[in-house]
Amino acid sequence: MAGKTPTTTPKWLDLLSNPRVSQAMGRLVRLRAPKPVLQAAIRTFCRIYGVELAEAERSLSDFATFQEFFTRRLKPGARAVEMAADLLPSPADGVLSITGSLANDTLIQAKGIEYTLDALMGGSEDADPYRGGSYAVVYLAPKNYHRVHSPWQGEIVQWRHIAGPLFPVNKMGIQHVPGLFARNERIIGHCETEFGRAALIMVGATCVGHMRVCFTDLCTNEGQPTGALTTLTPPVSQSRGDEFGVFEMGSTVVLVFADPDVAPLGDVPSPVLQGQGILRISRATSSSEPRHGG
Repeated sequence: MAGKTPTTTPKWLDLLSNPRVSQAMGRLVRLRAPKPVLQAAIRTFCRIYGVELAEAERSLSDFATFQEFFTRRLKPGARAVEMAADLLPSPADGVLSITGSLANDTLIQAKGIEYTLDALMGGSEDADPYRGGSYAVVYLAPKNYHRVHSPWQGEIVQWRHIAGPLFPVNKMGIQHVPGLFARNERIIGHCETEFGRAALIMVGATCVGHMRVCFTDLCTNEGQPTGALTTLTPPVSQSRGDEFGVFEMGSTVVLVFADPDVAPLGDVPSPVLQGQGILRISRATSSSEPRHGG
């Protein structure tokens, strides 16, 4: 039986989505607590969520704040990046929660809940290159490594910051907030890639809500309004595995492709590591040179 699409959001979720709630949490995790207190907090977090702290580039004693721990880099070689021409590697650790077609210009958030491509991308003009294409969603849990990496060889040619609330992106939020990924604050990078036109969307979430990316100094959840679609001159070149951005808490990555022939490898959902092959793209661009967009 299809799930019932929620028409209203529970009031407590509306209250939680206020960016000021996440800003307050941000101030808390950036505090410099006494070393024994901070280390005890990190150890407790790791135990509750199953964090693999041994993968971190820095040792526990090197973190000065909880945020430094949460945005930790990994040791060199901790993630292998899939390089097969027709396979797309995951941009992040997490769960490949859903994949689908954009034949009807809609994406599925959960059973019985849909949202539109136009709403996700911030307008019909931004959405036009991807109509009839495909999409995939990778959800990051608290235990995951929270840096996002390019899943393709190509160039970031345009970007947009879209302001919004910060609903939680966990099961509760996904099931009870209509159009969640098209409502939360997000940063969209439009790319010309080895797989054709594609976009990587970082979606913010409750708790801190800060997102940073490699192509602008902007840090989200600091009260900025929605920005215009901005063309990067020159474009920012990236190879597979290059760092794209970082979540300072949260969240979710949405990948959108102009190519309709994108299919998951194996069962969905499944836990994945950054760099692990997750999608097969049958019509990968034959040329190794990305196409330039305007």
